[in-house]
Amino acid sequence: MLKIHQVYTEIDEKLNREHIAAKLRCPPSDIISFKIDRQSLDARHCELRYSYSVFAEVKRQEKYLRRKDVAEGNEEKYILPEKTVMPERPVVAGFGPAGMFAALILAECGCCPVVIERGRPVEQRTEDVERFFKEGILDPESNVQYGEGGAGTFSDGKLTTRIKNHRIRKVLEEFVEAGASPEIMYQAMPHLGTDQLVGIVKNIREKIIRLGGEVRFETKAQRIVISQGKLSGVETSRGMIECTDLIAALGHSARETYESLLACGIEIFQKDFAAGIRVEHPQEMINRNQYGKFSGSPGLPAASYRLAFKASSGRGVYSFCMCPGGIVIPASTEEGMLAVNGMSYSGRSGNNANSAILVQIPRRDFDHGHPLDGYVFQSELEKRAWRRKYQAPSQNIADYLKNRKTESPVLASSYPRGNVWEDMHGLFSEEVNLSLAEAFSDFDRRIPGFITQGIMVGMESRSSSPIRMERDERGVSISCSGLYPCGEGAGYAGGIVSSAVDGIRQAENLIANYRSGRK
Repeated sequence: MLKIHQVYTEIDEKLNREHIAAKLRCPPSDIISFKIDRQSLDARHCELRYSYSVFAEVKRQEKYLRRKDVAEGNEEKYILPEKTVMPERPVVAGFGPAGMFAALILAECGCCPVVIERGRPVEQRTEDVERFFKEGILDPESNVQYGEGGAGTFSDGKLTTRIKNHRIRKVLEEFVEAGASPEIMYQAMPHLGTDQLVGIVKNIREKIIRLGGEVRFETKAQRIVISQGKLSGVETSRGMIECTDLIAALGHSARETYESLLACGIEIFQKDFAAGIRVEHPQEMINRNQYGKFSGSPGLPAASYRLAFKASSGRGVYSFCMCPGGIVIPASTEEGMLAVNGMSYSGRSGNNANSAILVQIPRRDFDHGHPLDGYVFQSELEKRAWRRKYQAPSQNIADYLKNRKTESPVLASSYPRGNVWEDMHGLFSEEVNLSLAEAFSDFDRRIPGFITQGIMVGMESRSSSPIRMERDERGVSISCSGLYPCGEGAGYAGGIVSSAVDGIRQAENLIANYRSGRK
């Protein structure tokens, strides 16, 4: 098998044997079979085209190995841990990406996990979220943050990640098996979209159950029971579950659960996080800036961007979870508090692009000596941003830079609960406001029109967890044997794929520790 790099097609062409044969300068009949490894857009030489790396079975392949862009290669495969029967079923708390993939690996290995999730199944959860968007009726236990699939279900469904890990392929393969397009296996910036995620999440749940797992919804982890430094059970809103192994994949918004864990003696540490706003721009403007003369070509997806800037304050300012053709949504979990997020459907066909623009929040901004001070700071930001019926404070970027209230928005916002047009400086500290202003000027140089055609919608405060639950090299909590902190909420991931990978890793650790007797 050969791995061949830099096989090109026009943006409206589908890769075929002829393209690979042209690259190798051989007859198309010499290409026995091929599979795409990676696809990306190539904008060099003032042209826009797709560039592929492929695995191909080729006749007389040894003659091509002298080329610098051809090598022997095979697809990397994920290998499951050995089948393991445990006398006591392990418990997974939380059914977002981390908990879901932890439970899936445990189920595939014969461990028959019990999953507890405070929210509802994704079908009911979708109804609760839609009612919140339309009527402003918030269910504190079933919303954009809580419920089957976690916060990622109501997002763009991005599968991009900066980590390099062999488990990523397992994650993507499971998504494809559950109904995602096979294209996510090789796209440079794959995404699923909320409309696709709902069915995918349900199918993964059903697979876990078929393999012997159990999923208990509307079952909230309230406290853990520790005996002589070892886990002996987890108390839930529906009663006690005796267990000696618990993967805690609680998500980044389970503030009261972390308070309970802290009270049980689990060590939790502060960490830096980020906060800011959502910006919206016309998607057509972003397409024009990113694609130039090729904008509007049918073979191109809605364009995205990634921006970063170091302010004079020393704080980083960066785009996060950019949603082409998406909408800004309310993502609150508590009454009287507003958090927003971005969401896209699979077609990314909306008029607006949106992205979080976040400013680093170092511990010095909120540290008063308590491990959960970061959550207190987040809550204060969200209370400051709350407007009647979950309307969102909003402002033209140009007006923000001139410290004036917006009277005439330059863009119709996609936010479903309505906007309150005001001066948003009061939401943040002076240092954060100065950092945002400097970054906007820099971003406008890179994407002309970023200032004049953009609006701000706040508050974006749930991009990352402000805590970390320490674990040792075996994945076990340093405070309690049998407790496995996991995923974004525990401070070990940031996004769907990295959270899923951490869930797989912690399931592997649990199995390995059981098999070695080192619990």
